[in-house]
Amino acid sequence: MKPSTLVLSDAPRAVVATAADLIYRVGCTVIGVDKVATARENAWAAVCEDRERAAERAEVARLLSEPAVRRGI
Repeated sequence: MKPSTLVLSDAPRAVVATAADLIYRVGCTVIGVDKVATARENAWAAVCEDRERAAERAEVARLLSEPAVRRGI
């Protein structure tokens, strides 16, 4: 018979998994299953925010590249 080895990371993993499941279930109960954000929704929101920031950076770069005379300054 093979001797069993103690893996120190098993207990914390079990605690984290149980806590995550509990938090998910409480969230579903409190705000409703249809309102709990999914990973896909979170990823899409991040993509949209990145696009918005890129557009703002492009606008600032465009404004800074214009001569001050054309801007009326």
